[in-house]
Amino acid sequence: MEKMKISIPYGLSIKEFEIEKERILNYIQHPLRKYPNYNEEENEIKNALLNPIGCERIKEFCNEKSKIVILIDDWTRPTPAYKVIPFILKELKEANVKNENISFIIARGTHRKPSKKEIIEKIGKDIFEKYILKIHDCDKNLAYIGKTSRGTPIWINEEVLNADFRISIGSVVPHPLAGYGGGAKIITPGISGRETINYNHSLVNEPYVNVGITDGNPIREDMEEIARKAKLDFSINLILNERRSIIKAFCGDFIKSHRECVKEYEKIYGVKIHEKADILILGSCPRDATFGHATFALYSAIPLVKEGGTIILVAPCLDGPGNRLERLAFKELAYIEPEELIKQIKEGIVEASGGAFDYCYSKVLKRNKIILVSDNYKRNEAEELGVNYANSIEEALEDSFEYHGKDAKVTIAPYGGMTIVLQK
Repeated sequence: MEKMKISIPYGLSIKEFEIEKERILNYIQHPLRKYPNYNEEENEIKNALLNPIGCERIKEFCNEKSKIVILIDDWTRPTPAYKVIPFILKELKEANVKNENISFIIARGTHRKPSKKEIIEKIGKDIFEKYILKIHDCDKNLAYIGKTSRGTPIWINEEVLNADFRISIGSVVPHPLAGYGGGAKIITPGISGRETINYNHSLVNEPYVNVGITDGNPIREDMEEIARKAKLDFSINLILNERRSIIKAFCGDFIKSHRECVKEYEKIYGVKIHEKADILILGSCPRDATFGHATFALYSAIPLVKEGGTIILVAPCLDGPGNRLERLAFKELAYIEPEELIKQIKEGIVEASGGAFDYCYSKVLKRNKIILVSDNYKRNEAEELGVNYANSIEEALEDSFEYHGKDAKVTIAPYGGMTIVLQK
């Protein structure tokens, strides 16, 4: 049988393997043009800032006395904020805003604090050295501003509330709770209090909470209500390729610009599938820093693979395997029946900020066999997470064909964390 060589994005490199063409059911590729150069990325950002959606340009909102807060997502997101920040500062300079009145906040939600190196990689060394920068803490320096219509208590970073103008930078990518990243997510969970995040994420089992759904999604709509009350003034949303280059940029009102960005995203990364595979080879790009974030690719992948099928998850997990107790705790939560886990989340026994994702993951574990391919994990460490392990894609395929039979069909999704299956 004729073989085909396939490349899977893997951190800053690739993993290659060969497979017989006859075994391939679907090979998912996306209509990306050649990699944009620096000038093309610059022009995309400039044009977006010159033509905001649903509001005026940044410089129209500010003056020399304005206090500005720029919100940046954290190390777990692929957003190249350093490419966007100089153009925001140019707009602020045109409005005569003083440098000492501009501050940056890393919107990390409940994630660990980023290192100095991670911050500089995100915003650039020049910005790190010249401007005020703070890291949000979901347990400190918060102000209460009421409840949402769904009952979520709203605790928000005080400095954000005290600013005259709030700007956010994020990227759109499929998300299991909010439908997509970007937009209002910079506020919740980004710079919200723990109680706010937990209440919002506890809506995980509500109808229409799913990857790829924004309008009608209770978690997304709750986030947007919070962001409106927190006065998020201007949102910049990016569409990236697997190298984190900027393909498209949309900015303006945090809901209107986000929806336009989602529409464009689905033109690029949306696919329609007519038959599910027995085996799915799934790249985790672009959220591949940890195993937990690599699992985000799984939620978009469910429509691609049969119930009982095997998912080969190719994930570098650059942050490493963590410690054994963390892995076993992850496995313990994931092995709880989804109905029991959601009960524990609602009762506050399990924190919803992380438990909501454990709930999504547990449903995948019940449905499919998962084989992890990662150079940063050992076999026993992967098993402590509750998944199988293979040293290579070839080994994982060999095991999968032995399990499903030689006639099993394979779908390949190299950009698994970016691909979205368009449902009717």
